[in-house]
Amino acid sequence: MEEELEFGGGNGEIRKKNIKIYYILFLFLLVPSAAYPNEKLPRDIRVFISNSFTCEHFAGEFGTELPKEQKEQVRRDIDKYCGGAKRQFGILKEKYKNNPTLLKRIKNSYNDTVDSYTK
Repeated sequence: MEEELEFGGGNGEIRKKNIKIYYILFLFLLVPSAAYPNEKLPRDIRVFISNSFTCEHFAGEFGTELPKEQKEQVRRDIDKYCGGAKRQFGILKEKYKNNPTLLKRIKNSYNDTVDSYTK
């Protein structure tokens, strides 16, 4: 899980490999706690928030000029994180319907990217 950097073609461009793994771990660990540092959220809500945020990130990556192989990987990531967040939203909304504080956190983390996701 070590980041590898390659300097290519004399143009100063840096290609990063395996950075996605670090980014996802960073999001999973930091995003929920950064927004509400004193709030203890249940694990299922933390996972949902991370999936929702990661979904939005990968959706933004898809339109860039990526090689075909990378576009396919981004598409798989979109399916994983956006699809997961969309499924989780309905489950969490029902599970926490009697807890207004947690329900508000869930609804605030449900973004347009997740909402518009279809496979």
